Amino acid sequence: MILGLDVGGTQTDAVLIEKNAIVAATKTPTGDDLLETLRAALDKILAGCGPEQIERMSFSTTLATNAIVQDRLDPTGMIVSAGPGMDPEWFSVGPSYHVVSGCLDHQGFEAQPLDEASVKAAAARIHGDGIDTLGVVGKFSVRNPAHEQQMAEWIGDRFSHVALGHRTSGTLNFPRRIVTTYLNAALFHTHQRFSGALTQILDEKDLSPARFLLKPDGGTVGLNKSVHFPARTAQSGPAASVMGALALDGCPGTTLVLDIGGTTTDMAVVPDGVPLRAPYGIRLGPFRTLIRSLLTRSVGIGGDSEVHMNSEGRLGIGPLRQGPPKAFGGPAPTPTDAMIALGLLEAGDRKAARDAMEALGASKGRDAAATSEHVLTLMSETIASSAGAFLHYINSRPVYTIHEALREEKVAPASAVIIGGPASHLKTYINKALGLPCRVPPHFEVANAAGAALARVTAELTLQADTERGSVVIPEAGIEDRIGRRFNMEEALTLLEDRLREQAAETGADPGTLEMTLTEKQVFTMIRGYSTTGQNIRLKMCVAPGLIPQWKGGEP
Repeated sequence: MILGLDVGGTQTDAVLIEKNAIVAATKTPTGDDLLETLRAALDKILAGCGPEQIERMSFSTTLATNAIVQDRLDPTGMIVSAGPGMDPEWFSVGPSYHVVSGCLDHQGFEAQPLDEASVKAAAARIHGDGIDTLGVVGKFSVRNPAHEQQMAEWIGDRFSHVALGHRTSGTLNFPRRIVTTYLNAALFHTHQRFSGALTQILDEKDLSPARFLLKPDGGTVGLNKSVHFPARTAQSGPAASVMGALALDGCPGTTLVLDIGGTTTDMAVVPDGVPLRAPYGIRLGPFRTLIRSLLTRSVGIGGDSEVHMNSEGRLGIGPLRQGPPKAFGGPAPTPTDAMIALGLLEAGDRKAARDAMEALGASKGRDAAATSEHVLTLMSETIASSAGAFLHYINSRPVYTIHEALREEKVAPASAVIIGGPASHLKTYINKALGLPCRVPPHFEVANAAGAALARVTAELTLQADTERGSVVIPEAGIEDRIGRRFNMEEALTLLEDRLREQAAETGADPGTLEMTLTEKQVFTMIRGYSTTGQNIRLKMCVAPGLIPQWKGGEP
């Protein structure tokens, strides 16, 4: 059996999958203590199931996202080297940010030696401030990591964790690499505590199979391999929505995916079964990063969003969630109360729900039923309007698919798939608001947990080869080797493919089922004076997101 578990803002969903079918599904309220929520959810889903029956486990967690949004990052220092060009002080982040002398040029040649004294002085000041984690970034470290490695050597072991910029991404974007490195350092202890506690819980229950975490790119990474790159596990909830929709529905044609939860509605577009990808990297709170991500959007409207009267005497929904619905003793009316009042949902105290709707509509002379209909119609129209804005955003700028092939045609969904707890109750309303045929797949209420369970391992590597400098670098893998002047594209492709296969296998992928895609291929001839001095080869290759081969695409 395969175990999948997704921690949402309102509910934690879990599924057990066996022989291409979901054989068990549970929902557990998400409490303030994440680990206790995980323990309760596991107890519930594993009731009557022996640990020896579980062969694979995958989890989606909000921990990193919450730490960023709630500003609970550990104090973290940064040491940055740049050189000519944009002032690195513009990109200052964290409580102790230091720019040191020394730089590489755009090819990776040393333009100015590092100043050892300034590096050590910065490290001493950061450490003296009681800061225990550190990020180190050089502007062109993806071409040559030597300066970052030198700084780490001079810094020594005075910090519990030092994150190096060239290991975060092979993409040349200095501001985003600074931020991504900072987050990987600032989240290190938080993620270490989580992974340690989760490991303890799983060990307590004698659950020993492979353990994975879902990433925002729709793929998974081994729990033990995630510790040094914790920011890569942030914002995995929307990715779980997309993968769950793919698993349960298939998303034929161009499909709009809507996951309506208690707190938010997450949306994505899937053309021909291939999710769109954010072209540069995910945004986490105020931070623009280089973390690979599916292109999704979250809007603050869900089943438990507060329904209120605005200053103009009109109903409004969200973006705040004050607590549970009135039918469950909450402080404010919600769309869930409207569903209960209409008898669409058999749960909670229906009288309390009807009273809340009646009070809400009293100023307009509406009874409970009319107000409830108005609330659900308004909710669906708000979601449809947000989806329209999302589609406009997609079509107003270059957006790449997960294979990074530029789509020149307009993205226009022909249908929508709705998942999440209220999906079946809202289908008719959303169908009318969108003007599109809508589907609600089997097990829609636990689609995110299914997506987490069934997503396969993903990985991405970048190769930079410079025959003039005589060096080939795969920064994310920490590889730098010498090459000759005759090093060519064929050798580069073979090297990158072999290393990507190894890295994917190290993080839990099945080597026999890997689907590797070349997403960037460039070669530039370098000329000085009137002579050719070498070639610059740039390659990017990934194991694209998809579903594990055990899942054949629906119920048997």
